[in-house]
Amino acid sequence: MSVLSDSSTLHRLGRALLELVYPGYCLHCGARSPKRTFPLCACCLASLRRVPRGEPLRRLHRLPEAMGCFQDAHSLWYASPSGPFRPLHHALKYANRPVYALHLGRLLGQTFQNALSSIELIIPVPLHRRRYLERGYNQSAWLARGIGEVLGRPVKPELLMRVRPTQSQTYLDREARRANVAHAFVAPYPERVAGRHVLLVDDLLTTGATAAWAAQALHQVRVGSLTLVTLGLAV
Repeated sequence: MSVLSDSSTLHRLGRALLELVYPGYCLHCGARSPKRTFPLCACCLASLRRVPRGEPLRRLHRLPEAMGCFQDAHSLWYASPSGPFRPLHHALKYANRPVYALHLGRLLGQTFQNALSSIELIIPVPLHRRRYLERGYNQSAWLARGIGEVLGRPVKPELLMRVRPTQSQTYLDREARRANVAHAFVAPYPERVAGRHVLLVDDLLTTGATAAWAAQALHQVRVGSLTLVTLGLAV
């Protein structure tokens, strides 16, 4: 047997041992999950409800500050508080699992590839530096990275900054969310954004306040057009 063959055999044995010692389980129902990069079983994955086209844009247009900001918007699944999306999103956001976001970003890219064909560059919704240091990563940036791999477009997180800390939006009502993120973003390199079709990426669209104020910052530097993609749409 060749050295290459021996190495391949050892690699397979190592992976098999890892799966035996640290088996992957579905985050929602506890069943064995065949992929560590996607910790939901096939049944829970199938139970996630797809968001119909047009619904995210209608959600955004409930806010005056979002009117006219977006050419289009897409969300993959409804974020039901009692379904499998909740534990998946929690792990994505708080459990230091950027690999989940990378895989899910690729899924977003594949799902919406045709609709995103005219995108020129991709910008994730940023965290404030303080929040980034606490968490160690930005889940939206990893989603954007996965989308960029599929679309073959550059991901440029430095083109949008959150310039003031904001509290978590989780327990805020609609008006408090709007006030919390108002004027929280700036686009520091206008010449790199002006006239371009930009894809803005976030993990969850709830009221749309965060996306709207991020969009306002990009429109201030004359972005050409703006499309939003999120993994989830809150119900």
